[in-house]
Amino acid sequence: MEAVKLHLKSSVATLRTHYLHIFAFALVLSSVFVVYGNDFGILISEALQNEALSHILLMPFFVGFLFYLKKDAVKAALAIDTHRKRTTVKSVNEILGVALCLVAFLVYWYGSQTFYPLEYHILSLPIFIAGVILVLLNPRALLLLIFPILFLLFLVPLPATFLYTFGGGLANFNTQVSYSILKTVGLPITLSSSYGAPTILLTSSSGQPLNFAVDVACSGIYSLVAFTMFATFLAFLAKTSIFKKLLLFILGFVVFAALNILRIISIVVVGYSFGEEAALLLHSFAGLVLIFSGMLLILVFSDKVLKIQIATRPEEQPPCPKCKRETQPLISFCQNCGRFIGKSSRFISKTLFVKLFLLLLGCSIVVLSISAPTFATAKDSIELESSGNLQNSTNVFPEIPDYTLAFLYRDTEYEEIAAQDTSLVYGYFPSNISDQVVYAVAGVSSSISNLHNWEVCFAAFQTAQGQSPLVKVHDSRDIQLLEDPALIAKYFVFDSPDGYTQITLYWYEKATFKTGLSVEQKYVRISLIILTQNSADYPQLEEELLAIGQVIATTWEPLKSQALISLGVPAQQALLAVSIAFLAVTITTQYFSEKRKASNNLKLFNNFASPEEKLVFQTVLDLAEEKKNIKTSDILENVRKKHGGRSMSLKKVLNALNVLDEYSLIRRTVVSVGNTPVLVWKV
Repeated sequence: MEAVKLHLKSSVATLRTHYLHIFAFALVLSSVFVVYGNDFGILISEALQNEALSHILLMPFFVGFLFYLKKDAVKAALAIDTHRKRTTVKSVNEILGVALCLVAFLVYWYGSQTFYPLEYHILSLPIFIAGVILVLLNPRALLLLIFPILFLLFLVPLPATFLYTFGGGLANFNTQVSYSILKTVGLPITLSSSYGAPTILLTSSSGQPLNFAVDVACSGIYSLVAFTMFATFLAFLAKTSIFKKLLLFILGFVVFAALNILRIISIVVVGYSFGEEAALLLHSFAGLVLIFSGMLLILVFSDKVLKIQIATRPEEQPPCPKCKRETQPLISFCQNCGRFIGKSSRFISKTLFVKLFLLLLGCSIVVLSISAPTFATAKDSIELESSGNLQNSTNVFPEIPDYTLAFLYRDTEYEEIAAQDTSLVYGYFPSNISDQVVYAVAGVSSSISNLHNWEVCFAAFQTAQGQSPLVKVHDSRDIQLLEDPALIAKYFVFDSPDGYTQITLYWYEKATFKTGLSVEQKYVRISLIILTQNSADYPQLEEELLAIGQVIATTWEPLKSQALISLGVPAQQALLAVSIAFLAVTITTQYFSEKRKASNNLKLFNNFASPEEKLVFQTVLDLAEEKKNIKTSDILENVRKKHGGRSMSLKKVLNALNVLDEYSLIRRTVVSVGNTPVLVWKV
């Protein structure tokens, strides 16, 4: 009991000591969630329902740990800044940070005008975080945190086309190898891959025919994505050579491919011996077993065979004899060995808090000023009758003049295949019998991933199986249906092997569906389809399809936000290009300005510097040819050698180094050695 009380007292004391830091961190997180909160909610929901994104659930732990490992290095980078006067360079860095945030907002905004808003939104997150760090901290802190920031890219959902293309090829390979092994051991199986996913056909020991289709979900592609994230995390923590880190990746891909083949074989063998239910039971948890087994094997192999050490905490740098006698001006570092010995201050500057509040205010204003929803949300709820009376559910789509709306059927077979909640098919029959019938399909699901796009269904899926696409594509592009909020549809035209041309216009929305007493917000994919025998007709039919699509989109009436700023896609692209050009020009100008300043200072230094300062400078130049990072102790040792063995005090060497730093001839910086900050000098 006493131990618990002591622990609580210690925790309270820690909170009292660091409450300002916690508050500052909370303000930063609040700014991020103001912009990306809706996108994070969608990602979490998808990760809980879709195996392809399940690795995202581990991201907060991985990213949090990576940032935690760098906390001392960031403190050290800030400690150096406290001893420097504010210059125009610092102001330029803050301007660059604001420009990066602007680029992130423009990418976010532009993404909302495309068919893939979530991907663009998450892609802008690392840019935004980098800009925030540059505004609040400094460029050195940004460089120290660059890996944790880039690690956030694993949050970006992979395109379905990539997953189906790469995953389909992997499924084919795994199925062929599994089939060969099973055939060798004498199981009565055949392999079918004429259409769709490769399928192993089997007659069980009890005489029951079984089919095992190895589609993209069973290919192991999702496990490989999770492994790639895990291996990248390990590679950052590993204390070893680049070669061994690359070997870790290669080994992991081989291990996971082999384990997935073993999983397929195990499921087929269990199905043969114990029947379909036992095979389904094994299939339900075999994926998790594969991931954990693969990661465990990689960890054991890297430790026992490759002798890779995984650093879970910063390395302890042994103190030198002078560490305890540290004096001004570098009180945070040992003047001799560069070891970071400073503790974080309990206080945060007023300037930083002003920046934090301005950041939060700026993010709030931007979010309120522009309309950039991830998905348009229907204003009114949509009522669906019970499954037995779906014929009366014509309220899903509006009546349109010169057309008669009729409910056709509920596609229960497709619902089961695509894991959708509902798939309703309607028809708009024209009054003029010479016009084309427009079919309207509403696919409803709680997961956007289950509402596959038409390109995957007819092109990428077949390519994934090593076969030619089912259809010949004539046209595929984005079309804007509504402006406020932006609602982007995909226009897709292809020739079917059945001898007709299909013109499709489809888009995604969110809507509240009422079914009896149940009320739930779900995703819906609305597809408008025209089938024609003449492929030359599709350019004329596009206008008809677009007009009906705009009527339906307007009737659903997405929730509108009062946008203070409204720009078209060309204007957004131009503004984005200008912002990137501004970043490039500013960085280039700053670089050449610093070079010119250093060149002028070098002339002054050569004319007016003391012999001791020139000796120290020459020593630093010589050491720079031998090593990247130069400690003060290295300089002191080599200065004494060049000085004919005569002693030069540490104080004189430090004074000379400070003069050189002030003249921009060398620079004092922080490097991370084993995630431990060390003060070094660089030319």
